Amino acid sequence: MRIDHRSYVRQGLDLIPTVHEGANVRQMEAKGIRTEKGELNRWIKATNRLMQDVRKKIKALFVWMAEVKEELSKPQTPSLADLLIAYYNQRNAGAWSNKARTGNLKQFAEAVNYLTENKLLTLEDLQERLSSVSEEFEALSGSMKKKSARIKELQELIREGENYQRLKPVHTELNNIKFKKQREKFETSHDAELRLFYAARRILKEKLDGKPIALKAWKQEYAQLKTEYAELSPQHKPLREEVIRLRQVQNAVDTALRRREQPQAVQRKKHEMEL
Repeated sequence: MRIDHRSYVRQGLDLIPTVHEGANVRQMEAKGIRTEKGELNRWIKATNRLMQDVRKKIKALFVWMAEVKEELSKPQTPSLADLLIAYYNQRNAGAWSNKARTGNLKQFAEAVNYLTENKLLTLEDLQERLSSVSEEFEALSGSMKKKSARIKELQELIREGENYQRLKPVHTELNNIKFKKQREKFETSHDAELRLFYAARRILKEKLDGKPIALKAWKQEYAQLKTEYAELSPQHKPLREEVIRLRQVQNAVDTALRRREQPQAVQRKKHEMEL
């Protein structure tokens, strides 16, 4: 498997980016210790898998609707619900062979019930329903991506803010040393700490644009966004279930149309033989 380290945006993927874990978190997760950041990334990855699956199904349904529209617009073709009801009744009444009746009548019944309960009598009704589900799905996904982006931003601010505050005394101590050789010796012995401090100072200057460091407020917002994200994530599931029901309708309609064409084909062949 080829791993692509580019961001989802650069790869052209409409997915929620995971948050930075860091070496310590990865080591703890590798040992089986579940961490806060690890849990968040598991939620994000699970949501991304679900989003990809739903988007794929929605796209396929729109393609199918465009293809079947011509068939359902033919003269004397019953409405969407009537087509399935007629086919279901024929099979349930024994109009087809026992082998045919062993098919999934329950799935057909569920498809018919879904259409009638939601008053989806035509393909246009079904298209409108799918468009509504698709819009709701994209709105939810957009909200989650926005929150995830802010979570990632806050995570960096908190990390750099903590580094800045923790290491500022080291930098202050350096500035208080007046003699060059002592300064150089201090810089050498505290090289790693000073590098982290300078990086944190630079990043915070770029991000904050003169605003003060607000660690407490950032942590509160981070916790709130994580809670909101966790509450939004399960909302994808009913939308996925709705798409699955629409796929059931697709399968039922395709089967009914094939069965409807079979007697007509037999009649045409019989007529041709009589001629």
